[in-house]
Amino acid sequence: MSYCPFFQTLHDETRPVGNFGKGTHYSVLRAPIWHDELMVRLERCAFLDFAIIWDEDHDDRVVDAIMVLYISGLLAPVRYIGERKGTLSVLLAPDAIRSWPQETLAQYCSEVSDIGQCLEDPWATKVDSVEGIEHSIIHSSAENVATYLRNIDMLWELGVKPKSRP
Repeated sequence: MSYCPFFQTLHDETRPVGNFGKGTHYSVLRAPIWHDELMVRLERCAFLDFAIIWDEDHDDRVVDAIMVLYISGLLAPVRYIGERKGTLSVLLAPDAIRSWPQETLAQYCSEVSDIGQCLEDPWATKVDSVEGIEHSIIHSSAENVATYLRNIDMLWELGVKPKSRP
């Protein structure tokens, strides 16, 4: 399925797989980007592979939020994004969370929050690290969620490709 003309769908689960969470399943999309995961401008276009984590209702309005993040230049650090119980969870590359000054992270969170509020049906937002435990992207224990997300990353090697050279 094509969710957006700007993104290529690499993998698409359209309904729940297994018994994890409350109907959890995922899709992996690829987008051309011009910033690395730290939001540093790239000399050449690169590609970002990221995952949408769906819950049982497969609410594709999350793609609207992704589109706004994309056209706002905010998608590059995103590794996972999903909506559950009216909250848009945006999980970032660990390097972005570790490397950004606190003010940069606060500004990014504020911009993502503004996007969540400008949608047709406004959503609260939660920005966290992939390694974080404060998000609620999946209804399960933090340990099980971390394992699930690591497995997706292991299969798809999410992130910016090719990796920028120092």
